[in-house]
Amino acid sequence: MNKSKNKNWMWLTSLPLLALPGAASSQADTSTNGRVLEEVIVTVERRQQSLQDFEGTAVAFSGDQLKILGIQSLTDLSEQTPGVEISNKQGNVEVWIRGIGSSNNTELGDPAAATHLDGVYIPRPAGIGSVFFDIERVEVNVGPQGTLRGRNATAGSVNIVSWEPGLGVLDGTVEFEAGNYDQRMATGMINVPIGDTAAVRLAAYSLDHDSYYNDVGPLELGTAEAADNQGYRAQFLWQPNDNLRVLLAADYVSEEGTGYTGTNFANSLGNGIDPDDIEDPRDVVARGFEPVQDTEHWGVRLKVNYDLGFGEIEYLTSYRDLVYDYSAATPLAPDYPGVFSTLEPLNESLDNWSRFQFITDSESTIHELRFKSPDGERLYYTVGAFYFKEDQKAFLASAGDRGGFFQGAEFNQPDTDAESYSVYGDFTYELTPRSRLTSGLRFTHDEKSRVGVNARYAFALGGFDTNTGNPFGCCMGARVGTEGFEFAGFDRTVYDPDVDGSGEVSSQEFIDFYLDGISRFGERDTLDDIIANGALEGGAANPAACTDTDSTDSLICLEDGTHSFAVPISPDNSITQQDGSMSESFVDWRVRYGYDLSDDILLYGLVATGHKSGGFNDTFKDPEVGTNISPTYDTEKVTMYELGWKTEFDIGSVPARLNGSAFYYDYTDQVFTSILSVEQAIEFNSGQAADPADATPGALVVSFSFNAADSEIYGMQWDGQFQFPYNINLNWTALWLEAEIKDAEDIQDFRFQADVSPDEAVFRPISGNRLPHTPRYQFNAALSQFIATDWGSFDYVLSMGWRDDQFLTIFNSKDFMFPDDPRMRLDDRVEAYWTFDAGVGFTTKNEKLRLEAFVNNIEDEVATAAVIITQFDNTRFFTRPRTYGARLKYFF
Repeated sequence: MNKSKNKNWMWLTSLPLLALPGAASSQADTSTNGRVLEEVIVTVERRQQSLQDFEGTAVAFSGDQLKILGIQSLTDLSEQTPGVEISNKQGNVEVWIRGIGSSNNTELGDPAAATHLDGVYIPRPAGIGSVFFDIERVEVNVGPQGTLRGRNATAGSVNIVSWEPGLGVLDGTVEFEAGNYDQRMATGMINVPIGDTAAVRLAAYSLDHDSYYNDVGPLELGTAEAADNQGYRAQFLWQPNDNLRVLLAADYVSEEGTGYTGTNFANSLGNGIDPDDIEDPRDVVARGFEPVQDTEHWGVRLKVNYDLGFGEIEYLTSYRDLVYDYSAATPLAPDYPGVFSTLEPLNESLDNWSRFQFITDSESTIHELRFKSPDGERLYYTVGAFYFKEDQKAFLASAGDRGGFFQGAEFNQPDTDAESYSVYGDFTYELTPRSRLTSGLRFTHDEKSRVGVNARYAFALGGFDTNTGNPFGCCMGARVGTEGFEFAGFDRTVYDPDVDGSGEVSSQEFIDFYLDGISRFGERDTLDDIIANGALEGGAANPAACTDTDSTDSLICLEDGTHSFAVPISPDNSITQQDGSMSESFVDWRVRYGYDLSDDILLYGLVATGHKSGGFNDTFKDPEVGTNISPTYDTEKVTMYELGWKTEFDIGSVPARLNGSAFYYDYTDQVFTSILSVEQAIEFNSGQAADPADATPGALVVSFSFNAADSEIYGMQWDGQFQFPYNINLNWTALWLEAEIKDAEDIQDFRFQADVSPDEAVFRPISGNRLPHTPRYQFNAALSQFIATDWGSFDYVLSMGWRDDQFLTIFNSKDFMFPDDPRMRLDDRVEAYWTFDAGVGFTTKNEKLRLEAFVNNIEDEVATAAVIITQFDNTRFFTRPRTYGARLKYFF
């Protein structure tokens, strides 16, 4: 559908979900009443085209649209885009599109929706939220993009596009914003020409706000979701002639604050409190210390374009560096009547410094060379080659303060490498002036390897059992993780605990290995003193000093103030060196037919595939062969079939647009992950039924992924627009989505731990369950108006969204042990909810000054966006609460 429309650049670009009149890039329309439907220019197929001419499903937002509604980061797009679910789970950004995504946020995992910044693939999108400044638009391409975008785009892709420098233009903006939660934001941009052939664009950003959480306990600690973010971007454009264009860019983002702990409902659920009855899930009882987040994400890129006359060659290269470091003590419980009585003795609960720390250190490099034919030719095409390399270090550790048995875990991977290369071609041939045939093919080869160590630390500390009179009662706790405590992280020097090469890890080697992983013990820690003289069996001549850390159990120190014994639990089964690798190749393709029924009606059919890279599991020792193994799993594959139409017409004097598509996804070799003991993993890998009884208490558990299921996804999506009189514009999008696990192997119920609940940590059927993050019905609409006056122009937008019920895990809240009376702690259902947003603005007549006000999430509907359910946790992460504010922007 090649229709010319009116082009008019204004402060706000009209796009499918939020459109304001007179605000888009478009060209003259022939509408008889003078009102026009605005054209949206996108690059979802890596060349400029009208979104209405794009033969597929995509949505786009201008940067100013996002701003007027108070949208601050990628995760906020969930409430604006049907079919797209984006959540932040402890700093990990998870993108799901029509039920396809990934929750494997380890160094072995890859996203299923590819995130790009100015066309550069971002393998680890932590910190990407703070690049939302000086943004031209955000594009979401729905469906597998294996041919055009390559690896890990089975769900689709998201591309954040910043404004580039403008030649011959000297201008800039300064903007200030204030809002609730003491939010303060400042941005600035300046574009400076350098002669007639070059220009520099500089942009800066600062955002800070108080925590969205509130500590209702006596400690009044700082809590999660406070932000102190900065961002900077510099771009240099050189265009000496019509043929050559060189763009060099650098960006830097820093995110500090208190990160994302979520709210653990284990306490309230254990006391019969329904989470829906809790007034504000962000009112919590905090303990220990204030969380600390430190994220630095920066990159440089170079893009060179040269017009050869018979086509254009483009070279893109980029280097990106991410360091995400997060330490936290999760809150004890949400606030509800009587919560403090459940935490007695309160002083011990509040003074529990159990903690965890995540560190992700990723360095990635890409090179891409592609050639594209001129636009307007009967045959137009793109061919290219792509190379990607990532060097990654990953660290996750925990310290269990006061608890018996468990004193910590460590997953330390100092060397994880990934490498990928691909070649591709995409061709479109105009069969007739009204019909086109597109075909594309891409070959990809992926490699990944990892070296490191996994460990679980547990010590048996003996004491006097007041119930039985046994002086060798077990097991007492110790203090670890208090003020001043630091993990060694990547400064660890020992990765093989078997120092003497005997083939077994002795108690002393276990202790030495544990101590090597601690850079500094805390001021009130006692575990270091307890194990300072090695393992102490019962009756040892130099027993370790004892501190009673839990006054609620029946164990106390011996009369002389010592432990009766202090030994590691399962030292030879708790530490495993990691050494895994994988290598695989796959081919993606697409075929598409487009037909212009008239100048205003486009019909299309599309078949496209996408692959998500396979991988390997944690390494563990198989006693049958006496060696370590790292079982691999294959790629996931998605094949999408889509039929659609796009049309524009008049309803009386009202220009209208109605687009629709019907889609079907064949999702094969879907990967699921279970948490197994080493013994269970050995059994499962050999094809046996994994026996939950084969779980050594206190021993190491492994993350075990395998190709477990085939699923099908189908539905219909519609979007429309009406341009009413008086510059009133209405946009809407609706989605009907079905997503079912059709044929699956039984999955270990990872909501339970085998060494704690062996009867429930068994393999369960999931065939017939609904895929997570798939509300059946979804709807968004936006009403906007542009009003010109003698003093300037007013505009406003009112936005609404509805999401149907959905599940957040593959178990769909099922309680296999008590199906007629399911336990609330297994509930992962999110009930249907509405959201409403509003924004209003005024621009002076000389267009030098603009005032805006916004309210995001007007009704303060706090919905669960992600959940972690384990033996001891039901931790939920939420959408943003109601935020509001005003901003002032000056143009010069």
